[in-house]
Formats: sequence, C-alpha cells, structure tokens
Amino acid sequence: MRFFKKFIALCGIFAVFFAAVGCSEKGLEDAASSLSVYTINAVWSDDDKTLSATQNVDYINEFDVELGELYFHLYPNAYREGARFSPFTAADIADAFPNGASYGGINISSVKVNGKEKEVKIGGQDEDILIVEFDEPLMPTSRVKIDMEYTVTVPNARHRLGYYNKTVNLGNFYPVACVYENGEFESSPYYFNGDPFYSTVANYNVTVTAPKNYTAAMSGIGIITETESDRKTFASALAVRDFAVVLGEFEQMSGTADGAAVTYYYYDDENAEASLNASLDSVKTFNSMFGGYPYKSLAVVQTHFLNGGMEYPALVYISDRQKGELYRDTIIHEIAHQWWYATVGNNQIAHAWLDETLAEYSATLFYEKNAGYNVDYSARIADAMKTYALFCERFENTADKSMDRRLPDFNTPMEYTVMTYVKGQIMMDSLRKTIGDDAFFKGLRKYYGDNRFKIARPENLIGSFEKASGKDLMGFFDTWLDGNVKTFAKT
Repeated sequence: MRFFKKFIALCGIFAVFFAAVGCSEKGLEDAASSLSVYTINAVWSDDDKTLSATQNVDYINEFDVELGELYFHLYPNAYREGARFSPFTAADIADAFPNGASYGGINISSVKVNGKEKEVKIGGQDEDILIVEFDEPLMPTSRVKIDMEYTVTVPNARHRLGYYNKTVNLGNFYPVACVYENGEFESSPYYFNGDPFYSTVANYNVTVTAPKNYTAAMSGIGIITETESDRKTFASALAVRDFAVVLGEFEQMSGTADGAAVTYYYYDDENAEASLNASLDSVKTFNSMFGGYPYKSLAVVQTHFLNGGMEYPALVYISDRQKGELYRDTIIHEIAHQWWYATVGNNQIAHAWLDETLAEYSATLFYEKNAGYNVDYSARIADAMKTYALFCERFENTADKSMDRRLPDFNTPMEYTVMTYVKGQIMMDSLRKTIGDDAFFKGLRKYYGDNRFKIARPENLIGSFEKASGKDLMGFFDTWLDGNVKTFAKT
C-alpha cells in the first residue's frame, strides 16, 4: 500500500517519496494446477449496503503436516463496533468516515465440510478467525470441500472495505485460509500499520451481482450478463494471493501491455489518458527489468480511499485524493506490487519491508528507465535521504530504526513509513552501488523467477543478490535491517 502523510508539525518537513526470467501463461497454468479453488457467488444490496455470499473452497493441504482444523481470516470484523484492533488510527477517523462513524462486519450463517453441517466457531484475538474443524485429519496434498454462507455489512468509509459516493470497495471481504507455519496458523489481527495480510496463492471463480448502474472492476477479466435491473459479472483468476472487487459508476479506458489487457476505471480524472499510459508503461518497464507479468489482465481503479493506494493481484486502488504527480506515482508504485507481493509473496506482517521496499524502489527505477517523465532518479534518492535524516534528527532518542520487525512493533505510522519505504529505498540504492548494476538487476530477476507464486523470505532476497554478485551480503543487510547503518553510499 502507498501511504502519503505529512509530518510537517513534527519534522519541519516530511514527504514520503514513492517514488531474463519470463513468466509465461504456461507457467501460470502449471502453478495453478495444484492449488485450492475459491468459488464465490455474491450479491450486493445497495439498499442496506450488504454483500450476501455463498462460498465453496476446494481446499488442498499444501503444508507438510496433517491438519485437524483450518483457520480462515475474517477481515471485515475489524470494522465492527467495539473491535479491539481497528484498521484506523485516531488521527484517521475524520478522513475515513466523512459522514460520521459507520460500522461493518461479517456474519457467517452456515459452514459445511464435505457436505456435513458444522458448528460456526469464531475465535482469534478479535472475533476475526473462523475455525473449521475436520472429522478426520487432512493429510498433506489431500483435499476437502468447505461450503459457507455469510453476509458482509460494508461501512460508509473510505477504506479497503467501504462505500462512499461513487464506489464500493470490496477488499479482503471474504473468509480466506490462514497460512500454517512454525507449528500454528498465522492468525494475526487487522493492524492499522501497513498491509496486515498474508496468504498463499489459490484459484478464484467469483460472481458479483449488483444494480445495473455499477460496473465491477475485478481481479480478472469479467464476463457480464444483464437483466433489467442487475448486472452480473463473473471473473476467474489463476494463482492469485487474494481477490478484490470495486463497484463503481466508472468511465473506462483500455490498452495492452505485452499481451496483458490493462483497463483504467475512473470517474474524476482530467488526465485519464496519461494515467492509462503510465499504467501501460509500468507493466512494460517492470516486465523488462524483473520478468513477465503473469496475469492476463490488470485493473487500475480510481476509488475513494484514505491512503494513496492499495494493491491486490491484478487490481490496484488509486485514491482520488491524490493529484498530479502523486497520482501518477501511486499508479506506478501499486503496479510494482504485482511483482512484489502479488506474484512473489511474503509475510507482510513479519517482513513488510520486503514488498514495500522493492515496490518503492521499483517506482524510482521506472523513472530512471523512462526519461520522458522528467523525474530524476538521483533527486528521488536525495529526497529520501533528506527525509530519513530529518526523521532521525527529530526522533533520535525515541525511534526504533530497525526495518525487519512485525507490524505491531512499529511505534507509529510515521516510523513504519520511514523505515519501510524511505529507508528501504536508500538501502536498495546503496546495494546497487555496492555490487554494480549487472549483479543488482540479475539478482532482482533471480529473486522474481525463483519465487513466483511462492512465499519469499528475507533470506531469499539476500541469497539472490549473493548468487548474482558472488559476494557475502549478510553483513550489509544486517546493518541496514537492524538499524545500525551510519553512512550512505556516495551518490
């Protein structure tokens, strides 16, 4: 996700600057051949702002242990009244709820396992986990069918999940299986810092029915059927980490980037053609630098959103609050996440810097490779250095300057943003100067190629650069990630 916050009162000045291994369709189909499958049929009610859905999960145990139960994240419950963990800070409330406080949530009305009715069991730290128990252990590589029915109440909010004016954002709206690692399910709650989501790839078949005035932008190419009052949109997506939908009264512009259909959905953009071109150029540039975009489509969606933007596989939010160059920067940053998060996954709760640092620096690389945008690479790095230096000066005795920590361990959203986006970008620039361009870009391509559709960890990124450069880089990364770096490489 792209954050844009000003900290002038605290720092005097602060701005967050956001700045070959191919991936063939055959590669995507191979990856998708042994994945869980989510089939969701959802109906949006404009009258009571609810989404009613049936969901079938043909779940495969992809872990190396037998499972006696399965946990599902219930992210919408973070929006309910009285939630222990809120998606918003106190400072965000007024902007998030321009029409006053509003609440949401998800109600699971039934669960079946292989056709047998099961108790609806809710747990977690914040009533945010659905626990589905099995009659018999599910062995590795075995499958089980889980059916559920639920209703999502969508708050009147400018957020990942929320409706406001012209759009309905349906991000993280459905129960999604938790990752099992280190002997337990990763069931962290909805922290307000960063993107508190972590899941493996799966295949999706999603149908959304909504009033006819809405167009559905989805993580996949939509097939539309209509009645007199409703519009039904079906989309399938192979090997995606999650699935998102935005309903809105959109205008559309489309183009093709290296075979991928890119559609820009908007309602208030006087420079819509430029926004589409930036989207197309982003896909082409990142294809050439890192490896091929794996999906057939990409939806770039202008919507009502509190922060700068938000990434989902094959779909990105772009906040209508951004203007001019910031709007374009957000498009580029969020599209970079199609490589770093969507295709190459990571635990965003434990290692948020992995995808955000790479997406942020990728946006700066975009400008270096596309001189026609008249944005100077060195100036962006210098701005990041200035921002980081100002932050360190202002919070010399209170801020934790380490990068690799869990989301709840960041003291403030400002600290999270500086350590993850700003310092991360400086680190990548320093690494590039240390090992040289050939090894640097070879390392990025290797990291992408080796970890497509998988969960990557810091050691995977470090190892890719070590193999590309022939250097031991553990000390370099430890110094940056632990917060002990004292100097920057000269520009």
